[in-house]
Amino acid sequence: MISMITKTVCCAAVFCLAALGAVGQGATSSAPTEAPKNIIKIAPLAFVHGQLPFTVESRLGYERAIGERGSLMGSYSYLGTNYPFSFLGSVALSSAISTAFTAAGHPAIVWTETRIRTTGHRYQFQYRYYLSQQRRGLQGLYLAPHFSYAQAEYNISLKDFDVTRILKTTNRNYNLLFGYQRIVWRHLAAEAFTGLGYRDIQTKSYDENGAFLENMPNGSALKISSGFNLGWAF
Repeated sequence: MISMITKTVCCAAVFCLAALGAVGQGATSSAPTEAPKNIIKIAPLAFVHGQLPFTVESRLGYERAIGERGSLMGSYSYLGTNYPFSFLGSVALSSAISTAFTAAGHPAIVWTETRIRTTGHRYQFQYRYYLSQQRRGLQGLYLAPHFSYAQAEYNISLKDFDVTRILKTTNRNYNLLFGYQRIVWRHLAAEAFTGLGYRDIQTKSYDENGAFLENMPNGSALKISSGFNLGWAF
């Protein structure tokens, strides 16, 4: 559901960028200025939901022009607990435990208190090639080979059973992104992107003492990316 909302927002962002571009052209056409070569960025949607389940991202990125149509971009994210979705996950986990106890012939459990807390980090790197020859600087349509590495630790506790489990996840993505970036009013940068790639995700389970228990299912290797960034160009 969240990925669908993100894709919808990104599509809407493309239309917004086109509108901003029209306004920006009228505001800056009278006096050409040097094209910005640097952009500092944030990802507003990452504060709502991160790449990994039950996370939010506090992300800071930097893009630097190299040559007329190329740039390098990197970003760092701190992964924290997504409290609304952690609550939904706790409800689902409690429901699954209650169903399992009932199916096994034990007394029914109406509710068992659970808690999911997340910490982690994410690093991203990409090279961008801007396709448009009519835009100056870091603007227009672009293609970008992209690499992402994320590491997160989930602390899951079941209060009524005095059980704690720790899940450690590493997620490597190799993607090809396609996006559009526009700079208006000289400094305001906005972009939307999508893409496809390969995902290598591994999750290991540990007990409360740090002893290894098992490898968790890896899931699909297909990675579908989408996002929206805002920044300050200079």
